[in-house]
Amino acid sequence: MLFTSARFWYIKVSMLLRVKVLIFCVVVLAGLVAPAGCRKQRQSRTIVCLGDSLTTCGELNGRYSDWLAEWLPNEIIVNKGVNHDTLADGRARFERDVLDLKPDVVIIELGGSDFWQMKRDISQLKADLEDMAARAKQAAIEVVIASCFGQRDYLLEEKVEFGPQRYGFAESIWHMEEEICKKYGCFYVPNMQIDIKPNGTGPYWADRIHPNKQGNRFVAKGILKELKKALRASAKK
Repeated sequence: MLFTSARFWYIKVSMLLRVKVLIFCVVVLAGLVAPAGCRKQRQSRTIVCLGDSLTTCGELNGRYSDWLAEWLPNEIIVNKGVNHDTLADGRARFERDVLDLKPDVVIIELGGSDFWQMKRDISQLKADLEDMAARAKQAAIEVVIASCFGQRDYLLEEKVEFGPQRYGFAESIWHMEEEICKKYGCFYVPNMQIDIKPNGTGPYWADRIHPNKQGNRFVAKGILKELKKALRASAKK
């Protein structure tokens, strides 16, 4: 009789445990297959691409920002490129084209026009870029500086897109950008066209200065690495 009673309770407890496990599995499975509208959606983040003709080139769906939009479909990518814009021009429209949009990240691609014009010295260029970086940081916007400049050995390059008289100026811009990135905690993309050098060759260039759609794919790929870091930093705020 005692054995029969113990066996009865053993069977009952075993059945109760099985029912609880079954209920748990059903609840978990229901959560996994719940309709998309019932699950919490991550809010899209806004990324503004502020720049000159290197931000506008590539035509429709061929700009570097278009490649970023393809690879980051859950984010909002806003192209604010203006042909021939200088750092001073970007600074003048920074509030309207960046701050007013309240983005999570701004990509600043400016300085190329200043380099070709050579009308303003490095201290003036620094003041413009630093002003934008500082205002972005004050607004809790992460900054990615995408640059055509960086460490290069011009004497070893197969073909340089400018003459020796500009080497020093290009190097000064590179050092200036690095300094600002370190000071304000910006993410830096030096030599953003490095993977399609030399300029104007192969299937990647629309002309001597501007990449085409395929060239911009490589430019965007180089920017994407630092952009992802910026997005992770923004998510922690």
